[in-house]
This record gives sequence, structure tokens and C-alpha cells, in this order.
Amino acid sequence: MENIDYVTYIATLAGLSLFYAINQLSEKSQEYNKRQKNMTRPSKDIFILEISAFAMYNMLIGYLLVELSGEHALDYIIYFIVFSFHFIANNRILHLTHEDLYTKTGRYILAASVFIGWLIYQLTPTSDLAIAFFSAFLTGGVVLNILNDELPNEKNNSFPSFILGLIFITVLLQLIL
Repeated sequence: MENIDYVTYIATLAGLSLFYAINQLSEKSQEYNKRQKNMTRPSKDIFILEISAFAMYNMLIGYLLVELSGEHALDYIIYFIVFSFHFIANNRILHLTHEDLYTKTGRYILAASVFIGWLIYQLTPTSDLAIAFFSAFLTGGVVLNILNDELPNEKNNSFPSFILGLIFITVLLQLIL
């Protein structure tokens, strides 16, 4: 296995593991707060952890946007559409989980973090290894977040809708490749 293959494999696992750990901490905090404090959401510390992780996640998207989309305006538009659906789903989950904390501060932090990631890309040198690492790390996080938050639970799922969504995303991505 070449070094870049190994690095991307480890980075994908790291992204997946980080977001899995944060999800587990959030669920355990929420369960604890329901039992002990009669609260419906995780602790403020978990909110800070989740917003920090998702800010990094959004910064990676902003950082990689130029690299992923290439030089064509249509590519930017397609990535904007694809990531918009993902941001909307993340926004919904974080709002439902953290309510007022997210509404007052979290959403602004996450919105700014995409721009900050783009700005970092514009102002700093990059390398193929950094792009591969960041892309792989982000992929691990995206896969876990989609599986956890964007696919419906067993009672409300629709395999045809899932396939339709896959076809839609595949067509969009084919337009830019």
C-alpha cells in the first residue's frame, strides 16, 4: 500500500471515529440529563464539543471547495447544491438537539466556518498530501453523519426514495467530473 493510500485510509477512519465518538457522547449526555436533571438536551459542554467539531467539518468543506470543484462555475453550483442539502440536514439535527444554544450562537459559528476554511485555502500553501488527508477525514465524517442523521429510521424509511437520492447525487457529480 502506498503512503498516500495509507494516510487517506487512516484519515477516513479518524473522521468516522471522531464523529461517532461525539455522537455517542451527545446521546449519553442527553440520556443522563433526562434522567437526572429533567432536561431534554445534552450538556453545554457537549454543545461546545459538537459545534467545535462541526466548525472544523465546515471549515474543511470551505477549504476543499475550490479543490473539489475545479475551475468551472457549474461545478461550484453543483457542489453548492450537494452541500446545501447536507448543511440543512446538519442544521436541523443540531437545532433539534441543542435548541436555544444552537439558535443563539451555533449556527453563526458554523456559517462563518465555511468562509474561514475557504479563506485559509486562499491564503496558505497546500499540498496533494494535505488535500488527500483533509478530503479523506471529511469523507469519514460525512459518511457517519449521513448514516446517523440523514437516513430515516427503520419505521419511516423508503428504499425507493434512498435510491432516487443516490441517483440525483450521482447525476450531479457526473456533471462535474
